[in-house]
This record gives sequence, structure tokens and C-alpha cells, in this order.
Amino acid sequence: MDKLTKSHKTIVKDVSSKGVVVLQISQFNKYDADEDRMLKGAFTKTFKDGKQVHLVDHKVGTSTFVGLPIAKDAENLIIDSQLNLEKTVAKELLSDYAFGLKHGRSLQHSQGFVPVKYDKNEKGGYDFAEVNMKEYSTVLFGAESDTPIHAIKDADSAFKYIKLLEERCKFGFLTDENGILIEQLITRIKNILTEPSIDTHKNIITEADNVHFNILTEINKLEFKL
Repeated sequence: MDKLTKSHKTIVKDVSSKGVVVLQISQFNKYDADEDRMLKGAFTKTFKDGKQVHLVDHKVGTSTFVGLPIAKDAENLIIDSQLNLEKTVAKELLSDYAFGLKHGRSLQHSQGFVPVKYDKNEKGGYDFAEVNMKEYSTVLFGAESDTPIHAIKDADSAFKYIKLLEERCKFGFLTDENGILIEQLITRIKNILTEPSIDTHKNIITEADNVHFNILTEINKLEFKL
């Protein structure tokens, strides 16, 4: 098998001002969307012998390399990741972690790995008994169930998301470039609310019993997501 990336609901357990983020990177014996699951012990060897790196969105490069693990717990899949706060991208990421914890919205993570030992399971997916983990990535609110954009189903939830974006602009470290992108996103969401698209209008008319606007479809077209 080639390298795979897998996303599970992850937990950020702690964030320090020195840039150490303590996170649970995966869960054992939990089926994912592909009906695959990690078996107990799958990370034991790779956590001991491997040299993983912390990336953003699985993008390999100096601009997305943000940190290294300084401690790894293969039994509980917990990594203490030291962010390189000499880099702007890492400083902004640390601020995002702190902001997410403040609002109860943990940033999400997934890992890139090469399967070593695996078998088909009864659901048609794979059970991974051993993997060679290459990297773990922060994916900004990447798991669907925890992504704020997926919670936007009507005008009220859209306004709550706008408020969250506005608070992020005021919170901690944020580059001018991303600040501008967030402001543009706020403007476009407001435009969607006040001037629904033709598709949105059709949905409202043809689904009279469903008061939800088709905001999600429109917002998913936007390039920047918190």
C-alpha cells in the first residue's frame, strides 16, 4: 500500500505559551469513513523508531513544516508537539489552537502513514496492526462533525459563525494576509445571507417545510476556512 492519510476526531489536551501542543492524534478500534480502523499497538514501533514531523494540511515544505514531537505515547496515541515559534506560520497556528480551546472548538488532526501489517475486516475495510507514521498534520477544523462551516444551516447559525470569525480577528497572533481573508469571508457570508443565490432561492421555494437556507453549499465555495 502507498502512503495514506486518516482523520479521526482528535483532542487537543493542552497548549502552552512556549508552543508545546499536547494532542491525541487518533483512536484505537474506531471505524473511519472507509471502514478502516487502527488496532491496539499499531503505532508502538513507529513511535519508538520513527521520526515524524508536524505539518499543516499534509503539505510537505518549509512553509508548512511547523514542529516536531518531543514526547510520544503509543498506548494512548498522545503526542507532545513543539511548534517552531521562530516561524510566522507556527505562531499563528499556536494562536489558532488557543482560540479553538477558548471556544470549545478543537482544531483537528490527521496522520500520514504507510501501512505495514494489515488485513481485511468484516466491514470491507482494513484493520491496521502496524503502520509507519511519517507525519501528523493540523487540519483547521477538518473533521466534518467538528467543522464550524458544517454547522451553518440557517441564518442564525451563520451569524454565530460570523461572530466567531470576528473574535478570531481580535484574538492573538494573526498575519495581515489571513486577517484580510477572514474579513473577506465575513463579507461574503453576509452577502449570501442578504442576497441568496438562485439555487438557494429555489431550495427555499421547493422545500417550504425546510427553513434552512442553502448557505453551506455557498460557503464551501469560499477559499478560506477557519
